[in-house]
Amino acid sequence: MAQPAAPDVRTSTGPPPRPAAPVLPPPSAPGRMPSRLSFDSALSRRGAVDGGWWPQSRDATAELPGLIAALDSRPGVHVRRVSVHVDDWEDIPRRVPAGGSHVIRVDWFTTIPRHTISVTADAHDMINLLVIPSGTAAAPAQAAMDAAMTGRGDPAAMLAAGGR
Repeated sequence: MAQPAAPDVRTSTGPPPRPAAPVLPPPSAPGRMPSRLSFDSALSRRGAVDGGWWPQSRDATAELPGLIAALDSRPGVHVRRVSVHVDDWEDIPRRVPAGGSHVIRVDWFTTIPRHTISVTADAHDMINLLVIPSGTAAAPAQAAMDAAMTGRGDPAAMLAAGGR
């Protein structure tokens, strides 16, 4: 005999608790595509962004660990916090495990430019990345990432350069 489903208990003090973030393989593990990330190797912003990131989905819980791992693998970069635009993502976690006891705080805003992500890291003021929508075809996504590497223009213009 089937057990009745547990009731959906919510309080007026906030949203229901989010499930724990899944444990994902590192970006280079078999079965997981490498992070599609490009940026100015010196991280010396000459414009609105330092580079571009083309995630594979809009699921922040699934995508942010790969981005954090890719950035943390760079010498001198140790990610502390990530800020995203709430309208660009689904399932935004509050924190992302990043190896050992290191946990990255994730903030969401409506005031930062759409299609961008801001990363606070040690030894850098801020790393700002253009986020190319996951459904973008390869050629336009590459054009937008190339535009983002120059940092010139605003995020909307960079996405337009890629045909989005």
